[in-house]
Amino acid sequence: MSAKLCNNISAVTFVSKYKAVCQPIADQLDLPVENILGLAAQESQYGTGRIARELNNYFSMHAPAPLQSGAESPQGNASIKVAKFDSFQKSAQSFAQRYGASVRSKRDPLEFAQALVRSGYNTGDAATGGRNGFASYLADIINAVRGRLAC
Repeated sequence: MSAKLCNNISAVTFVSKYKAVCQPIADQLDLPVENILGLAAQESQYGTGRIARELNNYFSMHAPAPLQSGAESPQGNASIKVAKFDSFQKSAQSFAQRYGASVRSKRDPLEFAQALVRSGYNTGDAATGGRNGFASYLADIINAVRGRLAC
């Protein structure tokens, strides 16, 4: 465990706060919990992003999405709608329903992230609305989350 990882109090708090919610979903998908937690951390900036804070959407799920309670356009982009959820748990369950089959048993962080790219979760290409290098970027965050679970 790296002291540097543990020194980021808000990130450690996020990981410890949502571990119990993510564990049953991780078990259901045969994944280490840090894969689900790491994705939520990346997509929500460890819970600080506006879509996470205001819409309980910690996985950047576009609408329509399973279990959503509403939908809203992100600021400055009326062409897409993101889902609104009643809780972090509903957001995580929605992710599992939509993408679970794509990531099931992908225990290695990079393999998990590459499966998300193949599923269309993120294109891995900024020119098509994704993030350049998404798979390796996400794998690094998952590894950091694994370290933070030990803090």
